[in-house]
Amino acid sequence: MIDMSDVTKLDPDERDANFLTRALAAFCVAALARVDDTTGANSVVDEYHDDGIDAFYFDRTEHIAYLVQSKWIRNGGGSLELGAVLKFLQGFNHFLEGKHDQLGPKMQKKSQEIQEVVADSHAKFVLVIGYTGKPALSAEVQAPIDQLLQDLNDDGDFVSLTVLKQKELHDVVEQLALGASIDLPILLHEYGIVREPYRAYYGQINVEDILAWGKFGDHLYHKNIRGFKGNTEVNDSIVKTIKDSPDNFLYFNNGITLLCTKIEKQPLGGRTRTSGVFECKGASVVNGAQTVGSVISALSNPPATSSARVMIRLISLEDCPPDFGSNVTRATNTQNRIEKRDFAALDIEQSRLRSEMFLSLNKEYVFRTGDVPPAPDIGCTLDEAAVALACANSDISYCMIAKREVSRLYDDIEKEKAPYKALFNSSLSAMRLWRAVEVLRVVDGWLKVAAATRDGKDKLVAIHGNRMVLHVIFRQLGEKIFDSPKVDPAEIKIMVDDCIDAITAQIMIEYSTSYPAQLFKNINEMQENRGSNDLIIRKSDGGPTAPGLASPRRLFHSLPQLEIRFL
Repeated sequence: MIDMSDVTKLDPDERDANFLTRALAAFCVAALARVDDTTGANSVVDEYHDDGIDAFYFDRTEHIAYLVQSKWIRNGGGSLELGAVLKFLQGFNHFLEGKHDQLGPKMQKKSQEIQEVVADSHAKFVLVIGYTGKPALSAEVQAPIDQLLQDLNDDGDFVSLTVLKQKELHDVVEQLALGASIDLPILLHEYGIVREPYRAYYGQINVEDILAWGKFGDHLYHKNIRGFKGNTEVNDSIVKTIKDSPDNFLYFNNGITLLCTKIEKQPLGGRTRTSGVFECKGASVVNGAQTVGSVISALSNPPATSSARVMIRLISLEDCPPDFGSNVTRATNTQNRIEKRDFAALDIEQSRLRSEMFLSLNKEYVFRTGDVPPAPDIGCTLDEAAVALACANSDISYCMIAKREVSRLYDDIEKEKAPYKALFNSSLSAMRLWRAVEVLRVVDGWLKVAAATRDGKDKLVAIHGNRMVLHVIFRQLGEKIFDSPKVDPAEIKIMVDDCIDAITAQIMIEYSTSYPAQLFKNINEMQENRGSNDLIIRKSDGGPTAPGLASPRRLFHSLPQLEIRFL
């Protein structure tokens, strides 16, 4: 499956070594991203001028970009040299900085995929170093990697490193070999049976029994769409419930679904349904991976006990159609979920705004999930309004939340606390909401033009700095914009271009190697400096501050008393 057309003139031994190195890169992608061999093989970009990157794959569902450097070591006696790793890190920096012309030709052919990563503000990167040697990376080699991770991870795990040396590669092979035959004895409480058309059992399982599943690692989810995602907001909530409210866990959690090649009930328990032990052959968690992973995390670090139970379904694939398992996996992972924003439908202010929008502006306002969004010229949605109002607010933290995680704007709806109540309250008029949305649309439109016509850091600022640019422009327009008869697109275009230029110039001075996608989402230090909310924006000649340009003191993490100079 590996493309070797560019090395046909090499001698057999050198060509074989080249093939094994590329095959190892493909194997790393297939194992870590949980994709098939063909996809792994197609991710290989190794060649003579590859800028240190041997494979690249973007998981659009999980928003994870994998970049691999691999080396096949025949005698297993070494690891990667410093020069090879430095070249790999250089290629990664070229990737982040938008210097795609520095990347290898094969990598450049994946320009569409690269653009998707660059435009994805939620994208994270996994740097993978795979080699068949036994020794760990030397301290000399590890040092520049650690420095890069420290520089880029000032706010979360934006970039992580995975090293697959000989032992880890053997472990992956072993897990894959065992994966098809994971056998789990499961004690079900208060269980029931579905006999037709396909056999299944359902009931309750003690979460302590799930702890033993941890020995199978990520391969416990080998048939699932995704594995355990670690510390996320949802998973942290699961852990908290297990520890603090174990009796409620059964009611709060959606449960677990296991597919099994075969299920056999042991005689223990007799004919009663109070409890029963089931031998599950070839088991795989196809729904509830986050629940399983969170249970294991909650009870193993540090070791703990819990009285919590969780609902579980055991589905036997015996006598099922060939594609039944895949259909179950797909269906159980695509059901509609209740999001935090859905609770806004219960807020009387949303109903009021909808009525006012229609009666005073003849516009539609859709705030319930499932309702058809209106055409842009006749209305807007709750999500669009929330982002616009967050960026229009004088508190920069709301703008940063809108960039980092829009769902957090709907936190504490029922408790009537910020940020939601700071945006949607009785003082918000339909006119203010609609005008904020209009400005957002005009700014976003010009930012798209800028992103399409600029390169390098300018382009990344236009893409990832969209909410900060919008916030600055709202501060520049001032309150008068909400009373104006209309929005002037030409005026805003000038503001957008000037703002991109100014922010890019400042980034190049202070943080030339930083990735804008991270800078524009980091609110930690900004929140520590809420006392001063003024950003000085001066003319290039050092003259007086341009009128109406007051804006938040910090554009993003670590920029002290920023001055934007309009050239």
